[in-house]
Amino acid sequence: MKELLAELIGTFILVFAITSTIAGTLSISATFGLLNIIAIALTAGLALAAIAYSFGQFSGGHFNPAVTIGLCAAGKFPAKSVPSYLIFQFLGAMLASIALLLLAGPGQLGATTAGNFGLGAALAVETVATALFVIIILSVTKNKENANHAPLAIGFYLLVAHLYAIPFSGASLNPARSLGPALLTGGAALSELWIYFAGPILGAIIGALIFKHLLEK
Repeated sequence: MKELLAELIGTFILVFAITSTIAGTLSISATFGLLNIIAIALTAGLALAAIAYSFGQFSGGHFNPAVTIGLCAAGKFPAKSVPSYLIFQFLGAMLASIALLLLAGPGQLGATTAGNFGLGAALAVETVATALFVIIILSVTKNKENANHAPLAIGFYLLVAHLYAIPFSGASLNPARSLGPALLTGGAALSELWIYFAGPILGAIIGALIFKHLLEK
């Protein structure tokens, strides 16, 4: 049970940190610009590194349904444990969005929507960014001697992914991160939610297969 609780708490921290940074920076700057992107990217990367160091010892440090599915596809995580991990990840994300709703009110929940490049570009970026994310996770955790540095490498990649993906898709790479804000916000965030399930899950499976068949062997 402790691994599920670790996934719930870790996902809560990750989603709350990212979405509250979006809400907070927008309340200061009024318009969304480069400084907002930098602040969100730093928050995402550093938060993931921190929770991976803190809770990875209990659960493996997924905090993301796409990562769990990708690790399963790569043969690194048992299929029987996937449903329970996903339930607690989504629960943690929903609680984070509810907490932010109580603090900031509706319309300030950091929902992810396609950027000016369109739905196709958003889907493509989510797919590619998550595939690379899973490849990095699998690569850096392959050898035990890298274990102490893995959270930093994984967190730094999420930081970089936010820098390049936010203009295209809002940089989710995580179905749980997008679910709560979409359900509580509605509108475009809800109608485009499929992007943030299809893209990351497809990307995670692609990344897992690339690692398993081209890199690991």
